Amino acid sequence: MGSPFVVFLHGLESGPGGSKHRWLMEHYGEDVVCSDMQISLLNTQKANGLLRQFLANAFCTLPWNLVSWSVQRSLDGCLETAMEDLEFAHQRGGSVVVASSWGGAVATLALARGVWEGPAVLLAPAYGRIGRYIRGGPNGIGLAPEEAYAAIASRLAEGGPEAAARRRRQLLIVHGSGDDTVPIADSRAMAVATGIELREIEGADHRLNAALLQDEEPLLKTLINQVINGGIS
Repeated sequence: MGSPFVVFLHGLESGPGGSKHRWLMEHYGEDVVCSDMQISLLNTQKANGLLRQFLANAFCTLPWNLVSWSVQRSLDGCLETAMEDLEFAHQRGGSVVVASSWGGAVATLALARGVWEGPAVLLAPAYGRIGRYIRGGPNGIGLAPEEAYAAIASRLAEGGPEAAARRRRQLLIVHGSGDDTVPIADSRAMAVATGIELREIEGADHRLNAALLQDEEPLLKTLINQVINGGIS
């Protein structure tokens, strides 16, 4: 099998040219895409920024729904930005999504909605942290974390046990036990709810760069190969 096509979904306050994107380009060359999802906490110049969405929705939604709307609109905007890359990757085949932190939340939403069904490595995915601000339920604004995880589990279960097991082998959650930005408990909850494997890295911080990108045989490359090969390492 040749080099995989990699869709990288970057984190909050990051974008194309960040450390993980540069590393992926060094190892996979032109077979890497990273759209600028225009996401930031406070920078109102970013189209999908949280503060920008908060201000934009301040006068058109109920006050108690404002935070929920802002988070959901930011996630939706980021996913919409990434859709062209995801659709191309799906059509091309032999592709994998690598998603970090906020990008991991966007990838979680893509899996829950069924717009991405291929291999994915989620690095410290932040859906559990930011999704708790989303009001879910029948009359909700979006998917609360437990609802997103249930949707993923349901999609993975389609086609019977063998198909479900194969799909799960193509997904992996990676989280450092020393992460003080996104609690590892969130990834543990996601793993339990979905059946997706969680690889815990002892002592690793939120960025995971030291644990994944260094050494002669970088761990991230091994993990990408694992999900591309359907869990056969």
